[in-house]
Amino acid sequence: KSHTAQSLEACGAEVQKGNAPEERKLQRLFRNPKAASLIKKCNDFGAGGVSVAIGELADGLEINLDTIPKKYEGLDGTELAISESQERMAVLLDKKDADKFMLLASDENIEATIVASVTDNNRLSMNWKGRRIVDISRDFLNSNGAVKHTDIRVEKAKEAPKTEYFNFIEGMKAICEDLNICSKRGLAERFDSTIGAGSVLMPFGGKYQLTPTQVMAAKIPLGGENITHGSTNTASVFAYGFNPYISEANPYAGAYSAVVESVTKLVCAGAGLENCYLSFQEYFCRLGRDEKRWGLPFAALLGALEAQTDLKVGAIGGKDSMSGSFESLDVPPTLVSFAVSVTDADKIISPEFKKPSSTVVLLKTNDFNTKTDIKSLKDNLSIAETLIGKGKVLSAYTPTFGGIAAAVFKMCIGNKIGFRYENDFDNNEIFEYSCGSIIL
Repeated sequence: KSHTAQSLEACGAEVQKGNAPEERKLQRLFRNPKAASLIKKCNDFGAGGVSVAIGELADGLEINLDTIPKKYEGLDGTELAISESQERMAVLLDKKDADKFMLLASDENIEATIVASVTDNNRLSMNWKGRRIVDISRDFLNSNGAVKHTDIRVEKAKEAPKTEYFNFIEGMKAICEDLNICSKRGLAERFDSTIGAGSVLMPFGGKYQLTPTQVMAAKIPLGGENITHGSTNTASVFAYGFNPYISEANPYAGAYSAVVESVTKLVCAGAGLENCYLSFQEYFCRLGRDEKRWGLPFAALLGALEAQTDLKVGAIGGKDSMSGSFESLDVPPTLVSFAVSVTDADKIISPEFKKPSSTVVLLKTNDFNTKTDIKSLKDNLSIAETLIGKGKVLSAYTPTFGGIAAAVFKMCIGNKIGFRYENDFDNNEIFEYSCGSIIL
């Protein structure tokens, strides 16, 4: 559905609204081993609504749309079948366990309703108001419908814009005023990062809590009758990577650098590559039949694929949208890489400088025509991972917006520790984008 300027007034009720208390109740239910052990399969009600969330649970299904709980009255059968909704999960249970599961849901004040049954006829059927409005063979659904083809043309990549500063003081003032680099503390403090008391790193580090951390690190929550809450020392670590200016000029290089940036952030925090996996968030303009537009996600996916094969790190999930257009406006080609790993909580390090007179080393990753030199990147990741694992590193950071200058500045302000560059350090090198480089 394409929106217009009038959609704000006419379609406001269609916007999905999150419900945090309901989400927390669902989390508690799924963490309850008594409930989790009864679930054979589950799906969230994302795109496609009932048709996908329930329709994927078994080959043969009989769905009663009249029993689907509704937020609003007046929805017809089609709307009930395909509408996305928040804070809902479809779970597949053994028939004898249904009452037990519904009782456990009731203990969390969650509304649970039986809406479908599994059949042996290998068909997806939906009934509404006494009529069968859907009756499709599973064999047809598994075929993904008619084969589709499209032409793709990848345009010649442009060079991402660069800003050079020939005066150090002028450059520092400029980057500190940049909205991509300046402090986001006011925005971050709108969210409570300590819910569950499992946080390993606060959003801002140091005595003055001013150095922004580059990862989310939290102990994995435990629960159950025989497990003491919070007794684990295993932490999950998340990081993201994305530079819209590179992606807009060169989607291939933008996606490649996004993967590199997210993975490097994990290593700088003390999480290794051995248990690292990726998830991608893709957002592109509406494609239609324009071969040039199709070339944008195609180039980005090639860049992301090459980064995965180079680093031997795989993407196991993701989310995509090809509807980033509003009238004549298009979003820039977007592929955000999210990297996740696990490590011992006591191996994680924060990014702020800890004490004066420390030695600071730059592990410079080379860049050839906007393409990261994979050999120097791997060498630097290995060196950093080894030194951090041996406890030889107090702080680590990878430059992003603002390059080395912004990274060093942010590492300083957490404990208000000064920094002096070597005299022979090139001024332009300080401010340039240094994807994959590491400051130890």
